[in-house]
Amino acid sequence: MAKGPEPKKMEIIEKPIFRADYDMALVDAEWLKGAVKPKRFIDFIPEQCILCEGCVDICPWYCIFMVSPEAVGDSGNVELARQMGPTDVLFLIDDNACTRCNLCVERCPTGALVQSEVAGGKKKTSARAMGSVPATQKAS
Repeated sequence: MAKGPEPKKMEIIEKPIFRADYDMALVDAEWLKGAVKPKRFIDFIPEQCILCEGCVDICPWYCIFMVSPEAVGDSGNVELARQMGPTDVLFLIDDNACTRCNLCVERCPTGALVQSEVAGGKKKTSARAMGSVPATQKAS
């Protein structure tokens, strides 16, 4: 009877060295204001979208997506997919990647994308920068 291959010996890896010599200092408030994203966001008006995908094409950060109900369902968000019609398209903006450069707002031919100010904290609706657009709105 043939013997199986010998198991490989485990390689010992040294733990990384963690620094503990940091100096704590207060950050200048003016510097911090310039270091964070502006208090604006891209808002979406689904009723005005014609699914031209101009915003998707112009985005330098690739953070705008138009997603089919099948892809939404495949992602595991079955409840959201159920709310969409079979020919609807879900419009998404990845806010973590978006720099609010405003190129998509300028490119939108119908004004479906607008730049809004955040006033009094985060906007309360969960549909910010998201919406379902019926395929019948697509420009021919």
